[in-house]
Amino acid sequence: MIKRFLFFFLLLSFLNISSQVKISGIYINRYKASSSGFYGLVKKMADNGMNAAVIDIKYDRGEVGVILPEEFASVGSYDRIHDLNNKIDTLEKYKIKPIARIVCFKDNNLAKIYDYKYAVRYSTGEVFKDASGAYWVSPYSAFVRKYLISVAKEAAKAGFKEIQFDYIRYPTDGIIGTLVFPEYNGMNGFAIVTDFLREAYKELKPYGVDISCDIYGYTVWFDSLYFVNQQLEGMAQYVDAIYPMVYPSHFSDSLYSSRSKERRTYDIIFDSSVKSINRIRKYDTKTILYLQDFKWKSSKMGYDYVNNQIKAAIESDADGFILWDPSSRYSYFNLDTKANFSDNKDTFNYIENAEEP
Repeated sequence: MIKRFLFFFLLLSFLNISSQVKISGIYINRYKASSSGFYGLVKKMADNGMNAAVIDIKYDRGEVGVILPEEFASVGSYDRIHDLNNKIDTLEKYKIKPIARIVCFKDNNLAKIYDYKYAVRYSTGEVFKDASGAYWVSPYSAFVRKYLISVAKEAAKAGFKEIQFDYIRYPTDGIIGTLVFPEYNGMNGFAIVTDFLREAYKELKPYGVDISCDIYGYTVWFDSLYFVNQQLEGMAQYVDAIYPMVYPSHFSDSLYSSRSKERRTYDIIFDSSVKSINRIRKYDTKTILYLQDFKWKSSKMGYDYVNNQIKAAIESDADGFILWDPSSRYSYFNLDTKANFSDNKDTFNYIENAEEP
């Protein structure tokens, strides 16, 4: 009896330790994922102690990288990732967690079927397009929700260990009138976004995958982020991890404007992380940060801005970070010193000592 108790105690301890492993990784777009260059990128990740890769499976305009059941043939969205199974096997060989990124309600292909039946419209009847020219679909639509969850299920069957929902929100730009959502049922925007996560969590958990979602960085700073319709606590109840997109370039230039560039960059990451952790830890939901490794407004971010962000993530006790560059060309791999959870030996004080090169 004692041995059995000790066995289960040790097993639970092991599982608890395993669940506390910090995530560090990168986003890999569908073009890179489908190319032979994927393998070189994975090798760089492994050489630098990274353990997670977020890969596009449903893209920004609606193309899907897995084959779906026949009932969704009308959407016509398949755009395969070459040799996907072997690439997932390669990630697992290097102990890198494959994470499937699924863009939700921004979807040109899905919006156009059945004469734009599921597309967001203006009250005039005109189909809505955002500032980039993209169509959006209704989170209230039963077909839309079933379609998104089907994509996630096929990703899980393909070997992905986590399903990460992105664009899980209302459209925010290019709006010039009142928007109308097909199959609107009276629930407000916050409630319907959360309700989709609830449904997805219930449907996907039997597949043994983690569930996560991306949110605006500002979502962790406010009780509720209107227009976007993201509410942190509501969403956190139905996911295993929240990924705030805390790119310093996306925060107002007036935020911490009196501080040095290095201090401002560090503080945006650190404070965002702490705000998220404090608000969602009661749900046992992880905070994993999307950090900036692209050039836009990087001149405002100070010296060695990628490492500086990573150190802020580490020192705020975030559960991990994912570097984001839309092109999947990462400056991080070219740095002489690379901060990471697994080998945090970078002792340079960016805040006090750094100067612009």
